[in-house]
Amino acid sequence: MSVSPENSLLVDIGGTNFRSAIASLGSSEIQFAKKKSLDCLKNFDEIISDIIKQYGPFEHAVFSVAGPKINNSISMTNREFHIDADEVKDKFNLKSCHLLNDWEAIGFSLQTTKPEEIQYIQHGDGFNNTSLMLGPGTGLGAAFISDNVVFPTEVGNTTFLFSKVFEGLKLNGNTFDVLEDVLSGAGIAFIHESITNKKMTPEEVVSLATNKDPEALKAINIFIDALARILSDLALTYMPGNGIFMAGGLIRTLYSFIDQERFMSEFKDLRKPTHAHLLSRIPVGIIMREMTCLYGNLAFLNSQFKS
Repeated sequence: MSVSPENSLLVDIGGTNFRSAIASLGSSEIQFAKKKSLDCLKNFDEIISDIIKQYGPFEHAVFSVAGPKINNSISMTNREFHIDADEVKDKFNLKSCHLLNDWEAIGFSLQTTKPEEIQYIQHGDGFNNTSLMLGPGTGLGAAFISDNVVFPTEVGNTTFLFSKVFEGLKLNGNTFDVLEDVLSGAGIAFIHESITNKKMTPEEVVSLATNKDPEALKAINIFIDALARILSDLALTYMPGNGIFMAGGLIRTLYSFIDQERFMSEFKDLRKPTHAHLLSRIPVGIIMREMTCLYGNLAFLNSQFKS
């Protein structure tokens, strides 16, 4: 199937999955979205060639990848894979090839997220044009946005916020090295194991919690409490008066477990009154739209061609 050259290739290489789609330049919608296991990366060139044969030719491509971007290349944080945008551009005969950190892409997706695609834990009145995007998944990703400029971070690989995670949560901090060891899918499994001495996958823990297993529910609640405390620290660090928006498949799954009153108590009540009032003004929500990275790739690409 050949499509117009105005169509662009969008690819997201996350911590667990490989996603792809195509979109018309200037559009806000993606088409032919697909998801594969990340094991397919060993045949990366073949996969891209197959997409081009089926839907191409393409003039433009945007790749979002889980890892810090240095110049125009990314080495993944949790997997041995390296991508260079200039090499991809030449290899596949593209006019332009852009490379984004995965949370940089999610940051751009906020521009096209509809209000009805957000479930709010707190409706705040807001006070500036800065937003914070964050999501636990294979790791912990985050980006902040100021006046539509997106700044990706590697906050998941930091240690300075640990005290707030462990304070009062009865977790053994010696088990963890960096923040995303707790606030990730693997973190849910680790927390559950610290309670039960049983090794399980995050999916198994969530399934047990869905069926009201008390130990699994305890692990999920500890995780959510830790998330609220970290968001509180990050809110005072970045001052996201336009809102804190969580994204990704894991947080969408956990939404049904969140007690809004308890979450906001962990978020605000440990603070001095002035800061608690400030935190009460920040909208806090979960983006329920899937494929956020691909939508972000498209929003970024469209921004490059605005007159």
